[in-house]
Formats: sequence, C-alpha cells, structure tokens
Amino acid sequence: MRLLVITQKVDQEDDVLGFFVGWIKALSKEADFVDVVCLAKGKYDLPENVRVRSLGKENGDYKFIQAIKFYYYAFCSLYKAGGVFVHMAPEYVRAIYPLNFFFRKPIVMWYAHIKVSKTAKWAINHVNYVLTPSKESFKFDSSKVISTGHGIDSDIFKPDLSVVKESESVLSLSRISKVKRIETLIEAARILVYEKRKTNIRIDIYGKPVRDEDSKYLQDLQNLVTKYKLEKNVFWPGAVANVDAPNVYRRHSMFVRMQGGGGYGKTELEAMSVGIPAILPTEVYKKDLGEFGEGLYFKEDDAQELADKILGILNWSKEDLETYRKISRKLVEERHNVKNVANKIVSLLKK
Repeated sequence: MRLLVITQKVDQEDDVLGFFVGWIKALSKEADFVDVVCLAKGKYDLPENVRVRSLGKENGDYKFIQAIKFYYYAFCSLYKAGGVFVHMAPEYVRAIYPLNFFFRKPIVMWYAHIKVSKTAKWAINHVNYVLTPSKESFKFDSSKVISTGHGIDSDIFKPDLSVVKESESVLSLSRISKVKRIETLIEAARILVYEKRKTNIRIDIYGKPVRDEDSKYLQDLQNLVTKYKLEKNVFWPGAVANVDAPNVYRRHSMFVRMQGGGGYGKTELEAMSVGIPAILPTEVYKKDLGEFGEGLYFKEDDAQELADKILGILNWSKEDLETYRKISRKLVEERHNVKNVANKIVSLLKK
C-alpha cells in the first residue's frame, strides 16, 4: 500500500513535533511507500521508501505558494495512494476534500484535543476514522473514534542504567503555559527545601513559551522562584529536541506532570517507557501502575501532597524501582507503542 501522510512538521530536533519522525519510520514498515507532505521540514533520517515534501514554511514561502504546492503534491500522490493519514491538522482534511471528492481515497485522522473545534467537527464528518490516544483525550461521541494509545517509540525511549542520574532530581517537560500549572511544582519545591529540609533537591523545568502570554507566565514563574530564594534548586534549561529527550528523562530521579484532567499524556508515558517514576494528577493510571498507582497520584494544585509524593519516591528502594520499571514498560509497550498505532492506521485504511 502507498500511503499519503499530511502533517505539520518533519524535524527530529523539534521539541514538540520531533516524535513524528518515529511515527513515519513505523508507518514505513507497514506500507510499501510513504509520501509525506508537511508544512515545514528540518532534520530527519528516514528509510528509502519515504519521501518528504515541504510546503516551504521553513524557507518563508508565502501562503499562496504553500497552497499551490499543497494541491500539486496532494494531486500527484492521491491517485497512487491507497489511503491518507492526517496528523493533528483537521484543516488539511478540509483542504484536500475537493481533490478527494474525485479520488475517493479513505482518510484516517489523528486528533488528541479535548476541545473539538468547528473545523475538527467538519473533518470528523468527512473522514473514515478518527484515532485518539484514549477516550479521555477526545470527548466526542462518534462511532468513528478509535483509541490507540499515544504512540511512544519504546525502542528509543527505553531504560539505560549506564546514564548517571542527578541525585534528588525532578523533571518537568512541557511547553511553558498557564494550563500546565507549573507554579504548583515551584510551591512544592519551597515546601521541600524549607519545611522538609531537602536542600539538595533539583527541579529542572524544560520547555519554552509559545505565545506572548506564555512569556509573561514564564517571567511570573521566575519571579516566584526568586521570591522563594530557590535559584539554587529550580532551573530552566529551555526546550529539548525530541531526539535528545530520552537521556533527559534518564538523568532524572522522577517526572512530574502538574496539569490534571484529560487522560494519558505523551511526556509521562515517555518517562514511564524510560523507567523513571511519573507523579500525576490524573487517576487514569491508578489501575495501570498496580501497587504504585496510589503513591504516584496527587490532587491537582495540591503542592503539599506533591511534595510528599516526591519525598516518597526518593525513599524507594532499588527493588521498588526495578518493579516499577517492569510495570511501566509493559504499559507502554502493550498499550501505547508506536508500532501498534502504525499498524492500526494501515489496517483501517486497507479495511
């Protein structure tokens, strides 16, 4: 089967979308040929049966030039393709509709936003299937919606005990935005340093702001760190390329997500795949992590409980860590593996 893939960016060094290069590799093992059309491209290393064509955003091409390229590439690919996979871009489902009205090729779309825009609703009505990590990730009632897991490349995100860990180190990795509730972690750091006397605790907050209000939020967070005199404990390394992310996880004692609600998240699953404990304000993992489920859960915005959970993990034995590692790896490999997602995409298109 020849597969047309439409996505926003193909760049393994991108901190947000770099993971999609791994998805393309997985799809190349399921399809005879993968024709990728993207808005922008950067660095990547892909098999010979993959072709990547960019609309030219990375070169600053005007939007009308990008539109001409899109329809040219789509037309050239559609008549040969057995199906289309659109990743997180319902706008492209609408854009390709006039062409596909004649070609009638099946379309599968990946979508993982809890809020469903008008464009997304339109796209759902014009695709064959919608894939999403879990029902909690996409609250839209339709028989077309299929849960697949998050698509983690467990061959890359895997334990490596040769990597030296920073002792008493806590990792946060996300974009810098108010919805991520990063102030909860800073408040927990204050409790750990000044109330629990864990003066050596290290908090690394990876990520970067995207919008102007995010930059203002980052400044407010940094001011809070200064107010609490935590400059020797809280650090801001910036964004990290997806290709470098596995070692970032491995160097830390644990991972923390502060945003509650929703379902399974990509970053904590990457942490679990690497084998480091992930503390989370969502209950969906409780049944998946067995004996560790309760100890890794805290109520959203409860900095005191978060601090207690961090202390609890610092007291885990080597046996606890090894047992957790086996459970978390099993969860990712069986239910959130990129190989499963790639197989599901191609099998649905063939169907």
